[in-house]
Amino acid sequence: MIGVTGGDGFVGSHINFADKKLGKKECPLNDLYKTIDCFKKHNFDTIIHCAAKQKNYHGMNKFQADHYYDNAVINLNLFKASQISGVNTIITLSSINAIPNSNNLFEDNLWIGEPDSNCYTDGHKNRMLHILAKAYNNQYGIRCLTPMLSNTYGPNSKIDNGVIPILIDKCLNSKYNDTDLIISGDGSAERDFIYIKDVIKIIKWMIEQYHGNEPIILSSGSITNVKEIVDIIVDEINFKGRVIYDDKQTIGQNSKICSNQKLLGLLPKFKFTKIEDGIRQTIQTMRKKYV
Repeated sequence: MIGVTGGDGFVGSHINFADKKLGKKECPLNDLYKTIDCFKKHNFDTIIHCAAKQKNYHGMNKFQADHYYDNAVINLNLFKASQISGVNTIITLSSINAIPNSNNLFEDNLWIGEPDSNCYTDGHKNRMLHILAKAYNNQYGIRCLTPMLSNTYGPNSKIDNGVIPILIDKCLNSKYNDTDLIISGDGSAERDFIYIKDVIKIIKWMIEQYHGNEPIILSSGSITNVKEIVDIIVDEINFKGRVIYDDKQTIGQNSKICSNQKLLGLLPKFKFTKIEDGIRQTIQTMRKKYV
């Protein structure tokens, strides 16, 4: 029996092989005893932990203490409830925010230095998941898997959370309101993006076939900059207005690139979704807001 916490969130809503998706009303993870009751009621043997108190870039920095505390409580309760209720496997979705600043983000570099100051508490919140996974595996023998997601995007993305959904919303807003499209930065900032359906396929494979306990970075290995993304979106929605890059407004690192060397060593034939196709699918759902 596979259960998904945060089943109504972005990643959780796409997990199509789970037996039960849990929302915060049915399974309030900030309450240990209600979480234990929920897990026992459904007799889960596997939990995919997608739930988190999410904040956008600005929110994470403005409310750092609250962001870390809320997520620490959720994560501690998740692991303790799983152990008490007899869960055998826990998959906790971590993030590359846990890894220190580098243009070569490898799994082995997880603990070498501090997370990026722009996402400091989010980085340590994700590091906490790795510590809990190792501790519960060592003490209780629970199988713990920690996929580390790079910049994930796709249908049902939150508009204010993630580079691609933010840019899509900006482009659509400019098109339907007939205004200039103003992009923060000079367009050179680059990231590694991975489509949500690729993430779900890899998580399913990890549950069924991955026999290790070490984290795996989930990334496409393809580098794309902001200008390239904007060009794809502008072409797809047929935006004819002016595109203005404001290099006085810069946010975060200019370059944050992940290595998927370990992933490809395990899944050498995996075919990642082309970013043009993924963006097209994402636009289709986000466009509904405007038409």
